[in-house]
Order: sequence, then C-alpha cells, then structure tokens
Amino acid sequence: MPTELNLSGAFRDILAIAELRGSYPNVPISADVDYAALTANDPNPTFITLPIGKANVTSGNKRHYDDAFLTELERQTLQHKPVGLMGHLSAADRATAFPAEAVHWVGAVRDGDTLWGKGYLPPGPIRDRIARYKASGRSIATSIDAMAEQVWDESLKAYRINAASFRLGQIDLAPADRAGIPDLATVPMLTREMDTEPPIQEPEMGKLEIINELTADDARLLPKPVREAILSEVAIPPEVAVVQELRGALGVDDKADLSKLVRELNEAKVAHDKAAVITRISELAADPEKGIKVEPVRAMVVEMVRSRNPQSAQEAEAAYAEISASTPVTELLKGYVQTTMGPPQRTVVQAQNGGTQYFKYPKKED
Repeated sequence: MPTELNLSGAFRDILAIAELRGSYPNVPISADVDYAALTANDPNPTFITLPIGKANVTSGNKRHYDDAFLTELERQTLQHKPVGLMGHLSAADRATAFPAEAVHWVGAVRDGDTLWGKGYLPPGPIRDRIARYKASGRSIATSIDAMAEQVWDESLKAYRINAASFRLGQIDLAPADRAGIPDLATVPMLTREMDTEPPIQEPEMGKLEIINELTADDARLLPKPVREAILSEVAIPPEVAVVQELRGALGVDDKADLSKLVRELNEAKVAHDKAAVITRISELAADPEKGIKVEPVRAMVVEMVRSRNPQSAQEAEAAYAEISASTPVTELLKGYVQTTMGPPQRTVVQAQNGGTQYFKYPKKED
C-alpha cells in the first residue's frame, strides 16, 4: 500500500511508450483549434503523431502511471493544448528563458492503454531535424513536464502519481536513449493535414482496405446514401415484413407502440362480442313465438343465461333453450298462469236423469 513516502512538486519523466508497429491511430485535430490561424504563412503544414502517455507502466525514474493518470493527461492535453520543446529547459533557465516552441499539441486520442498526441511542427530547423529522424528511421520520445503529488507504493517499488493533483505543463520531445522505457521509443509519423498530398508516413489506403478497417461503430459516419444502399440490399426478415404490414393496416408510424394498440383493439373486440351476446339473450327471451311472455319470468331466465357467461351467440342460444325448457321454469310459468287466472271454475250443465251435473273449467286432465 502507498504508505511510506509522499512527495509533491514538479517532475519530468520521459515516456516513450509505443513500439514502432508500422501503423498509427488517426488522431484528429481538436474542433476548437483554428487551423487556418495555426498554419498561417506555412506553405507546407506538417504534423507529428507520437505516443504521449501510457497506463499501467512504471518508468525508469520509478514513477507508476495508472489508468486515472492517463485519463487526466488526455483531458488536460485536449483542454490546454500544451506546447513542447526539443528537450527540457535547465533548472537555471526555467525562471527567465522563453525559447521558441518545437511543437504545439493540438489533438489526442486514446487507443487501449496508450494515449497518442498530434502536434503541429512550425517551420524551421526543428521540423527539418525531425523529418530527417523519420527518413532515417530514428526513434524519438516524448517527455512530460508537470506537477503532481507522488506517493510511494511499496508493492510497486515506485511512486504512484495522484491523478487528482496532476497539473500538466509541457509535453517535450526527447532523445529515445533517455526514455524511461528505452525499448518502446518510436519513429515519428509526419503528416500534412488539410492537404491534397498523401501522408508522408504511408501511402493512401485503397477503398477496399478502408472498408475492411471499418467497425460497427463507424456505420454512423457513412454518408446517408451509402447507408440506404446497404439497407436496400438486405433481405427483410418475414417477421419484420409482418410488422411493417401491420403498421400500414393500422395507419401508424414507426414510433407507435404496436403492443399497446393491439391490446386496445383486442379489449374493444372483447367488449363488442360481450355486448352482442347480451343483446342476443334479450332477443331470444323477447321473441314473439319462442320467447317468454311473462315478464318477471323472462327477466329471471335472462339472468340465468347470463350467469353461464356464454362467449358467443351460439352458446347463448344453447343455454337459453336448456334453461327455458327446464322443469323449474315451466312449473313457474304454470303457477304464474294459475295465479293470474284463478282456481279452476265449476260450470253447471243441463241436468240429466233428474240430477245436477258439474264440470270443471279448465278440465283437469286425469
């Protein structure tokens, strides 16, 4: 744990932190850089791309740089656009000297654990010198001139940089043989930005090579006609076609919530079907020929049919036929008629054989 020794103040460390692998990431110039003003009166604007920081490494000066440090270095490089010299100022010159800058850092991009910087090289002897380094394949390093708190970490046997206290001063150029990690010095890449000439480092890539380098994240960068042409060649899956047809039938756009619309339509259909069944039950009970003429009994039968919860007109008709013909209902109807019309009446008929004879009306069956 970092518990033994704490230091605070200026430090310089050379971080040559990428091997020459034949390719460099594309480091864009920051959007807030005025390119025209930066390169004014320069007939051949030249930029250098070099690694300027790395995470999870320990330099020869016993400083350990973690991911938090690299993130802060990237932020301050993009915000402050530091300059750099060819080498560091001596301690004696720091208070008074103000030499011409060798490089103006105008962009940075992270690639894995490595932070790459892009710097503008003003015309003059330093640009020519670096061009000869490139031509001869000679490596060059970058060196951070900054202030920060440093805490000794016994487990790393090195000082760990406190990213929160880090204050970037300059990012200077330095000889590769003084690098904190000597084996990782790199040959600089020189490019002419905003120019019709190809980059000095490598020939222009062909279209096929560029396409092969694209990733899924690059799709949004393609021109709209290209994206539309690609989509037109892709076969539409059957389920997607069905969804599109459904949207057309419903008259809604791609933003509509289909599941909600289908749910609402289904609920409306269920309500409509239920109302149709209830109407059919009432029609059966009120039918002039086959219906029930006694209104109280009719209402009771309607409720009994509804209680069976028929789901269709056919089910309602079957339930009505069964209930209306049931013994309780028929007996109820007979009782209601008898109550309404009164008990059986006796009627006197002509006497026969000297006696009086009666018959009941209505005549009761044996």
